[in-house]
Amino acid sequence: MKNYYVLSNGRIKREKNTIYLETADGVKRPIPVEDVDSLYVYGEVDLNTRLLNFLTQKHITLHVFNYYGFYAGSYYPREYLHSGYLVVNQVRHYEDSAARMALARELVRAAVHSMLRNVSYYERRKGTSEPRPLLGKESEWEDPAGEIDPSAPPPPLHSEDGAEVEAAVDAVVSADLLAEGLEATGEAWESAVDFDGDAPALAELRSVIAGLGGLIDGQQQVAALMGVEGKVRERYYRCWQHILGGDWAFDRRVRRPPDNEINALISFGNGVLYTACLGEIYRTQLTPTISYLHEPGARRFSLALDLSEIFKPLIVDRAIFKLINNGELKETHFDRGMEGCHLTDAGKKLFLNALDDRMNATIKHRRLGRHVSYRHLIRLECYKLIRHLTGVEPYRAFRAWW
Repeated sequence: MKNYYVLSNGRIKREKNTIYLETADGVKRPIPVEDVDSLYVYGEVDLNTRLLNFLTQKHITLHVFNYYGFYAGSYYPREYLHSGYLVVNQVRHYEDSAARMALARELVRAAVHSMLRNVSYYERRKGTSEPRPLLGKESEWEDPAGEIDPSAPPPPLHSEDGAEVEAAVDAVVSADLLAEGLEATGEAWESAVDFDGDAPALAELRSVIAGLGGLIDGQQQVAALMGVEGKVRERYYRCWQHILGGDWAFDRRVRRPPDNEINALISFGNGVLYTACLGEIYRTQLTPTISYLHEPGARRFSLALDLSEIFKPLIVDRAIFKLINNGELKETHFDRGMEGCHLTDAGKKLFLNALDDRMNATIKHRRLGRHVSYRHLIRLECYKLIRHLTGVEPYRAFRAWW
């Protein structure tokens, strides 16, 4: 089963016991219903309750995005895998502050680990601390695919079995600083590394990221933990000037509306990953509105936000690096206007193909002993969370080891 992306305007309907897309110019295209995992609608599309009932029967989620590619909402069919026992345990782990913090810390640890894998890869492959001067040019330190070489030795920050991010790096945060709170520790880490001007080297940024990661276990409130994660991600995005080069401007994260091409890619990709996580949660007994890192709220599936933190660097960011470093993305794939910067239809199609390729790529899972896709890794994360909530084994979030 796979995802289908609808970028054309027209109508989606049930016909002959399957799904058809009828475009605005009258072309009718079948979508084999037994092959559909989720539908992603980016165009202006009409549909009716007959189709929605059919999607419910086939357990197919439908995700809607607006003209600019921002996530608008989902048709989340009636849940067909019910477990009152699991719902009760999900709520208990949320209401118990210690239990919630244990899960939240593990999610952030895994997210930091994923970011450090990307930074360490480019630091190792680059072999220099100078920012890359040009876009889309192959060099002796980067392979054309922009992927990690499985045969390469692991970066020095991580052990062979994918252990947690080490806190012992170039600078040391004392226990006294941990007790003084996030603001003091953040300032200490800023001064712990001697940055040269406005463009610190990858090694320096990696040290700060790893050091901030060492503060995770010292946080006792979710808000403070989210503050650490935010500081880590801010420094992580500063690494992109080395990874992408000067032809693509990116100095800070701007969300709505994105102010440049890189922010447009990040916002678009994160929206796709969020719905992918939601789709995998739907195929388990988890309730998507009860979460542990992000605060549960109205009108959002916050558990999907929790899981997406782990996989953003591994799926969305690496897809962006590959497209840009291979020179596949051009200025013509973006549209700048009063509403910010957004992908054109051609840009959406190119990026969606890259994201789909990334999520369908496989790795050999160490524990299972077989190859699984990145998309299935998200499902496995749901299963591990279920085992934790039901007392089978403690949750250890996914960590890339290659």
